[in-house]
Amino acid sequence: MLKIVNITMEGRYGGPHAFIAACAEKLKNEGIETIVVFPDKDSDVFLRKLYAIDVVAKRLSLHRLTKEKKHLIKFVLLFIPEIISLYKLFEKEGVDIVDCNNSWQFKGVIAGRLARKKVVWHLHETATPFFINIIFKFLARNFADAFITAGERARSYYLSDGRLSRKLILEIQAPVDTSVFDPEKVKNDRKIADYPGLKIVTVGNINYLKGIEYFIEMASILSNQYDNLSFFVVGPHFASQKAYSDKMVRMAQKYDLDNLHFCGSSENIPSVLKAADVYVCSSIAEASPISVWEAMSMERAIVSTDVGDVAKFIKDGESGFVVPIKNADALAERVGMLVENADLRKKFGTNARKIAVKNLDVNICAKKHADFYRKIMDEL
Repeated sequence: MLKIVNITMEGRYGGPHAFIAACAEKLKNEGIETIVVFPDKDSDVFLRKLYAIDVVAKRLSLHRLTKEKKHLIKFVLLFIPEIISLYKLFEKEGVDIVDCNNSWQFKGVIAGRLARKKVVWHLHETATPFFINIIFKFLARNFADAFITAGERARSYYLSDGRLSRKLILEIQAPVDTSVFDPEKVKNDRKIADYPGLKIVTVGNINYLKGIEYFIEMASILSNQYDNLSFFVVGPHFASQKAYSDKMVRMAQKYDLDNLHFCGSSENIPSVLKAADVYVCSSIAEASPISVWEAMSMERAIVSTDVGDVAKFIKDGESGFVVPIKNADALAERVGMLVENADLRKKFGTNARKIAVKNLDVNICAKKHADFYRKIMDEL
């Protein structure tokens, strides 16, 4: 049996964790065992999710690059000891392939190469600091055997370099379990459903890449036009993003938006989406926005900024609306069209789910991963 270790340096549960867990579960059907490695800090939710689906989980003392000074200091001071810890784990478990998530995943890549394992670098973003890109390119050229990118934009963002583009590369969208994100099987989130009027929802942790300010500006514009709307931002407020998070709360207060609610994190996103009438993605940078795919699977009418591969799966005017980034007016105009037209909301939702089932389901994703892992073992 092929054995994979999948590493993330972020313990806090989010879209990438849902992707890792869902894919690991389905890979068992392909005869591939996955060991998921992640930090012990802030990872209780992720651990519970993995235990629930019987996926092997290994929590280690790992530190990521972050703005939190204490954590950053430990990242530097413990850089070599943590590489050694990962190296020993790879050797002990006898893994065949080390799959490292995100461009700043330096420790897993180095440890994988030292352990003489096949190293796959899994790239999920389309925006990273300049110095991260410099380090990434050096390590990618010399330490990575292959790459998986979350769509075309992630591939062009990271792998346009001639030396990297010649390595094995596969594009795989972040998956959605369409059997779980199924509107026929899910009940409404009562906390959202009990609010008056139509519900406009966005989901994601509160950081600047999610473009929450544009969602708030959109809410202000629409609230001046309609009386029957409630807006919801569903996602955690992390300490590392406190300045931005606090700014967003003050912005909503400035606009006097009593109908806009910061709901915090939720462990039942399908129910959150079930309660939504319109789903909005206001992000300014994404690769494969799993929250959009989940909304599609839940038959929601969607208005999204043109990030990642959204326009590849949402055909503007047929299965949703796609608008330019950083444009609250465009978001408001398109959401307003859906507010006024229940039939259009229904049409978009129905068409979106069909696309998600056909193209973005986790079983499709797992099969692509399995085939790629075997190709790596056969060809490299």
